[in-house]
Amino acid sequence: MSASSIELQRYTNRNQHNSSDSESANEETYSNSEEECPDGGKEGYLVVVGSFFGCCVHLGLVNAIGAVQAYVSTHQLASVGFIAVSWIFSVYLCLAYGIGVFIGPVFDKHGPFLLLLGSTSLVFAGLMGAASSTSVGQFIVSFIVMGVGSGIGITPLVSVINHWFFRKRGTCTGIATCGGSVGGLSFPIMLRSLYPKYGYTWAMRILAFTCLGCMLIALTLVKERIRRKHEPENVLEMNSKWKKFVLRAKIFNLSHFKDIKFIYLIIGGFFAELSLILIVTYFATYAIAHGVKESTSYVLLSVWNATGIIGRAMPSLASDFWGKFNMNILMLAGLNVVIFVLWLPFGGNLKALFAYAALGGYFSASILTMLPACLAQITSVDQFGERFGLLLSIISIGNLVVVPIGASVIDKGTTENYRNFVILTGIMSFVGLFFWMLCRYTLVGFKLNVRV
Repeated sequence: MSASSIELQRYTNRNQHNSSDSESANEETYSNSEEECPDGGKEGYLVVVGSFFGCCVHLGLVNAIGAVQAYVSTHQLASVGFIAVSWIFSVYLCLAYGIGVFIGPVFDKHGPFLLLLGSTSLVFAGLMGAASSTSVGQFIVSFIVMGVGSGIGITPLVSVINHWFFRKRGTCTGIATCGGSVGGLSFPIMLRSLYPKYGYTWAMRILAFTCLGCMLIALTLVKERIRRKHEPENVLEMNSKWKKFVLRAKIFNLSHFKDIKFIYLIIGGFFAELSLILIVTYFATYAIAHGVKESTSYVLLSVWNATGIIGRAMPSLASDFWGKFNMNILMLAGLNVVIFVLWLPFGGNLKALFAYAALGGYFSASILTMLPACLAQITSVDQFGERFGLLLSIISIGNLVVVPIGASVIDKGTTENYRNFVILTGIMSFVGLFFWMLCRYTLVGFKLNVRV
């Protein structure tokens, strides 16, 4: 490990543990953090496998939501306004990320089993409900249940990797979250085949049972290595019952916002993720509006997620050698280029859309993969679930409004409307890139040859 990386980790640990300012104390903290992680072994790798199958469902459904949105908006809800339909999926995405603020502390204290059990039940029930839905109200209720289920499951599935890996953390997080791309690749292709053969209802039921099988594997294999045991300091001295509850539960812990690095990472992740959510939600609809067949639009989504598998795996592996922040900044820069250079000027051409789907899927895949890896670099292991849940909850606020905002920009679906939509996604992606670079600057300044 390079001297610059050790120096960065010392700085991080000093802020995390409020230890002595001496260099020797920071060296000891760094060593202990590394030595405590098994960084492999049968149990550790089985956890990665279980997390992969869990992410295949929870992140895969998020990545494939466009295949459901495109179908119901032209069939069951064809007579309903575009913006009204968008609220179904915005509520789902908000809950899928927003529940994390409550789940992170529970995971840190009690582990993943009960959380994943509840998550499995809710997602299965939500999918079965969505299969029988015919009105906006029924769809909203079904997707609320699904959203709560995914929200309960995402945080423990991603956070548990940090219990078992230190040096290989980026690689293993990438492998686990590759499940999201595999699900995002498989589900649209599966639905494309099932819709004409069995109809919407049975297509969704088959999807529900497929997800159930994957989640049962995750439930069997995923387990924690450590749990938070200590009580927050000065709880008994607090006069306010609400403050006591907040400190004990570690919910809405505003002390995390004293760390400027965490703030910049939140903002960067917020805008980058919102850009991605807009793309995966409306890319199929965009293609259909530009003369592409509905079945081909699902193929475009599958291409996006297929290259996303490589986009999660390769940068994650490289990040363990070249740095998490470095790799994600590079990938986000690539996403900005393909949005403004390929999608914006040539989005009406089918070949250009396939090229954009391939390149955009590759460059965007690192957003969610590198986000927890970068967060782990500035956060202690026993606080990771809490911080990650808080981060996802803030992103969820954007998810609640960004999908309807995208729908209002698309409006009547004219060429100019969709052009403005592409510009909106590009601006959000650029803002995300800027704040990710700003977070890196707070760690090492303008040094370019530092692994961070």
